[in-house]
Amino acid sequence: MPKTQHEREDPAKTLKRLRKSVSGGSNLRLDTLTKAELSAAQSLIFSGEAEIVSSACKPFLTAKLDRIIIS
Repeated sequence: MPKTQHEREDPAKTLKRLRKSVSGGSNLRLDTLTKAELSAAQSLIFSGEAEIVSSACKPFLTAKLDRIIIS
């Protein structure tokens, strides 16, 4: 994402945009996010909506899925 495009964006709008992106199936690389996006990502993680997963030795933000294991 271009950094100049979202620098002055309202934090609530950033959170809404990130929530929509992650819940839509996007996997966002953490090292490409801006400070505002990282703050929004932290909110999503703490609320249980998203989680950090490692893929190809890189951290990604992805939607948290409810997993039920039946034994």
